Amino acid sequence: MCDETDTLFGRAIKKIHDHPLTLFPRQSSLTCNVCGLLRKLFLTYVCLGCDFIAHDDCMYSPHIIKISRHHHRISYTPSLRSQEWSCGVCRKSIDSDYGAYTCHKCYAYVVHSRCALGKHVWDGRDLEGVLEKVDTTKDVESFERTSKGVILHFLHNHHLQLDVSMLYDENKFCQSCVLPIFKGIYYSCMECTFVLHETCAKAHQIIQHVLHPHRLVLKNDSGYRQGYIFCSACNRCAGGFVY
Repeated sequence: MCDETDTLFGRAIKKIHDHPLTLFPRQSSLTCNVCGLLRKLFLTYVCLGCDFIAHDDCMYSPHIIKISRHHHRISYTPSLRSQEWSCGVCRKSIDSDYGAYTCHKCYAYVVHSRCALGKHVWDGRDLEGVLEKVDTTKDVESFERTSKGVILHFLHNHHLQLDVSMLYDENKFCQSCVLPIFKGIYYSCMECTFVLHETCAKAHQIIQHVLHPHRLVLKNDSGYRQGYIFCSACNRCAGGFVY
C-alpha cells in the first residue's frame, strides 16, 4: 500500500491520487485512469474506496508541465468535459473519461497523458509550485541595425550591408543555409565574402522546436565541426548555421 506521498532520493513526490492505493495482482485486466491504456507488462494499483486504477509509472505523473508542442504550461486533469477531443501531440482522439493534460489559457488544447510525458516532448520537470517566468528570449533578433541597410550579425564580426542580386553567381552561397544566392535581397559583408539571405539573417537566436523539449540556440557550425553535421531531426548532412 502506498501513502499519499513517497520519497525518491530524498525528495517527496506526490501521487496523482489522494487515497491509498493497493497493488492488484492481475494488472493485465484493468485500464489505467491516468493514461487510459491497458498495459499488460506494468504493475497496477487500485483504490478500493473509489475504483481508481493506475499503473506504477503513472501514479507519480507530474501535475504541471511545459512541453515543446505548446507555448503555455499544461496541467493534469482526471477527466474532461464530454465532447470530442483531439490530442495536441499525436492528433488522435482522447477519451474524456480518463486523465489528460489541458491548457488553462487555451480552451481546446488537450494532450494524452502518455503523449505529454514523452522524452522528446517533456523535459522531465514538474512545475507545480514553480513561478512561471516571462519569456524574454523568443523575440531576440540575431542582428543589430547600425544604420540604414547595414546590420551587425551576432555570428559575424563585420558589418553587413543590404544588397540586391540581379544575376545568379555560382560562387556566392549563403553562410547560413549554404544555398546559392539567386535573384533577390541579401546581406553582404563590407570587408569579406560573407553573405546571408535576408530571411536567414532574420532567424532568431533562440527558438523552441516541436521535436525537442529544450530551447535551441543558433550557432555557426562550420567553425568547429569541419563544416558539416548530421541533423537530429532529418538525419541528413548539414552545414552553415545550425540550432
